[in-house]
Amino acid sequence: MEDTVRRIDRILLAIHQAHPGRVEMRASLLAPALGVEAFDVLAVKRAGNGLRPTTAYSHVQVDGGRLRALVDGEARALGSFPPPDELDKVWMVRRGHPADVIAVTADNIQADLTLMAGSGRPRLPLWARPSRDADVVRLCRGAVLLVHGEPRHDYRNVVVATDFSRASLAAARTAALLAPNARFVFVHAFQQPETAMMRELELPPRVIRSYREQGWEAARRKLDEFVELFLHDVPPGRREVHAGRAYEVIRDCVRRQQADLLVLGRGACHPGARLSSTNVMQKLMDEGACDLLVGPDRQGDGSDRRLAA
Repeated sequence: MEDTVRRIDRILLAIHQAHPGRVEMRASLLAPALGVEAFDVLAVKRAGNGLRPTTAYSHVQVDGGRLRALVDGEARALGSFPPPDELDKVWMVRRGHPADVIAVTADNIQADLTLMAGSGRPRLPLWARPSRDADVVRLCRGAVLLVHGEPRHDYRNVVVATDFSRASLAAARTAALLAPNARFVFVHAFQQPETAMMRELELPPRVIRSYREQGWEAARRKLDEFVELFLHDVPPGRREVHAGRAYEVIRDCVRRQQADLLVLGRGACHPGARLSSTNVMQKLMDEGACDLLVGPDRQGDGSDRRLAA
């Protein structure tokens, strides 16, 4: 299909001083499976606040033992062990937040995957704070991998949340490239709001139970068809279907399966959601229970269309 993610050739590492080594270690673990030897490393830090925020950044390309810095659009060769004063010269300042700089750089180099450290659990509620993670996901066209934990091994347990959209299909295929030897679990959440009304109408419990079972069977059948028709090139795995809110179903599945990678497609924003991301995605980002992969942007290819199984 058109949405097939065949390869990941260009990787951008967006690193921050608050999480030294985390992103670089995960990239080194992913490199053998992806066959990638060269990376773009972007270091960012806030340089100013106010109405016109600015961000200091340095862009270095690493290819084996060779280093070169991109300064004002020109490549400058660096030694294998450049002195500190030479590194100081490659820092530049650009107007905008760090998320803006990361997204612009990823777009300029046409990065297939952007790695960055997840921010972790926030202290303020969702409505009262900005989210760098969600803003990067919203602005980047390629896949984004948020590294929450300290990388110690390849991904072993992967949970793929799917809503049968092209976006979740692209996310699952990207995960197959990052974790070809992992154990996959495909989970789908469905809701039955009619059951509350059925209880208020005091319908017999057996009728309500039968309605629930029919809904579960229909959702399970659709998940089976989706996986078999469109994800036959993804490692086979367990399939779970649960009734409930998407955030709670996915969160519980991650904990139950002891997942080290959660995979999501890019959901369309709905009324009441933050402009930067869906509420479900934002909550799972904040949860930080494991690394989070958000698939590439399929805007223009029908990212919010459901695939006919």
